Amino acid sequence: MKKFSNKASIVLLLAFFSYSVTAQTNTADFKPSGNIVMQVFGYSKADLNAASPNFAFGIGRAHFGYNYNFTPQLSAALIVDAAGRTTTLGNGFVTDQYGYQTPLTTTGKEGSYYTAFLKFAYIQWKANDWARLQIGGILQNHYITQEKFWGYRYLYETFQDRYYGMASGDYGAIGYFKLNSNLNFDIAITNGEGIRSNQAADGNIKYAVGIDFSPVENWQNRLYYENNTVAATPGIDNQHLISFFSGWQILDNFRVGIDLNYRINNQQVSGRNLGGGSIFAAYGFRPKWEIFARYDRLLSNKLNEQNDDWNYLNDGSAIVSGIQYEPAKTIRFAFSYQGWRKANTAGTNKEYVFLSTEFKL
Repeated sequence: MKKFSNKASIVLLLAFFSYSVTAQTNTADFKPSGNIVMQVFGYSKADLNAASPNFAFGIGRAHFGYNYNFTPQLSAALIVDAAGRTTTLGNGFVTDQYGYQTPLTTTGKEGSYYTAFLKFAYIQWKANDWARLQIGGILQNHYITQEKFWGYRYLYETFQDRYYGMASGDYGAIGYFKLNSNLNFDIAITNGEGIRSNQAADGNIKYAVGIDFSPVENWQNRLYYENNTVAATPGIDNQHLISFFSGWQILDNFRVGIDLNYRINNQQVSGRNLGGGSIFAAYGFRPKWEIFARYDRLLSNKLNEQNDDWNYLNDGSAIVSGIQYEPAKTIRFAFSYQGWRKANTAGTNKEYVFLSTEFKL
């Protein structure tokens, strides 16, 4: 694990919690207890662009773990992902015959598709009713608000997860603060590489802060910023992300949301910016039945005097629509169309039909 270079930042975060643990709930009747955690995403898909029928079946995610409450204030969680690839390749350089280096990024993964690895493993301290701290392999709070509101992670990820490949977990600490019923914020200091990547020893870390606010009932908003630092190197620079989400539960059975994101120095390569957003809606037309639709747009900038955007092969628009049936609170099925429209003639259009499933405890 990487050593934190800015110890003062961690001291300030921890010091806030160390003042006292007064006003805690009476522990006389408390009994230590725990519960099993399980969540599995499955899918079957058909490629509509294939020359001949092309089908695939698989498990997208399989989370297993346990939560345990030692005291009313102290608890711990350990979650394992049994359906992911373990190693993610990072930044590198290509050197030509004259010794000039060009930054190179990749999102390739190595290892078995079904290799179990640690997802989360943290200790939580609830200092009082409005402040709690998690330390260890934590769940990062970058797109959790919009993921919960979207509600269809098991068939299509939120924008940051889908296009930025942002790890849901990382090593470090995160503090959650509830100012009132309408305003919360969180502060995190983490390694920045995610759980599955090698934890570099350069001492650079990621700072993140998010604000959740609800001006009126049923209207959720989140503003988020992060700075993923890196050692000073030509062509490599700190990566910044700014995102804003707004979701409105208009009726008991209808919701609409918008998720906007802009990443500066994508993958920490200087000048390469990547942005875009999602707009989506869902309508429950009968008990246990819901229809949904979503539109995504991914854009990148031009570098120097190039004619095309640097990410032109991957820029484009996504369309997702379908219907969900929920026979029980812990089981869901969804039939969906998922299409991709390229932004450049050199890109590739894609069309799929999915049958997705989720069950959890």
